[in-house]
Amino acid sequence: MSGLIEGFRVEVSRGRCLKDPAKVMVEAFYPGGFGDSVEMLALMLPPLKVKYSKQYRCTTIISEGRLIGVYSDGRVVFCAMDMSEVVDTLRYVKNLLEESSKEIERRGAPRLEDLEAYGKLSAFKLYEYLPKANCGLCGYATCVAFATKILQGEVKLRDCPLLNTSEARYLVEKLERDFNPVILKSLGWLS
Repeated sequence: MSGLIEGFRVEVSRGRCLKDPAKVMVEAFYPGGFGDSVEMLALMLPPLKVKYSKQYRCTTIISEGRLIGVYSDGRVVFCAMDMSEVVDTLRYVKNLLEESSKEIERRGAPRLEDLEAYGKLSAFKLYEYLPKANCGLCGYATCVAFATKILQGEVKLRDCPLLNTSEARYLVEKLERDFNPVILKSLGWLS
């Protein structure tokens, strides 16, 4: 089955989804491709919800238990239960790419160093930027647990009350020096 959805030329095939053969495999193509928006997209989502491949110029998004491959040449690949899910997923991807394109207009194309650093960001690395008080004011027993939830996109970095104090200003300055604004936004430091 094929057609046009949300500006994408779409091919839907039954039985090709490896994870669940009951689902359909969707291969969509957006004319003109996405260019640098795919790289920017990799910086805009929580680190444990996205993975960028330089080799394939592809950002893989984990959304609602589904892997969505978004390639710079305009391809989008994923599995779905039905056509409603196909439409919703393509709308979600299109909205993300439009936001990504706006970020590029504001800040320029992302640097490869930022993509590599973001892809390697771990809870222990993020912990270096936290007060290490294990105070529980954020709702988690330890700063490492809080850092993990940030990487999963479940809480925001600004939810740490101690980071907003004058005593932690040196941590904030280090954070803002080491990460670009797009990364700080995805971690929940900037709005």
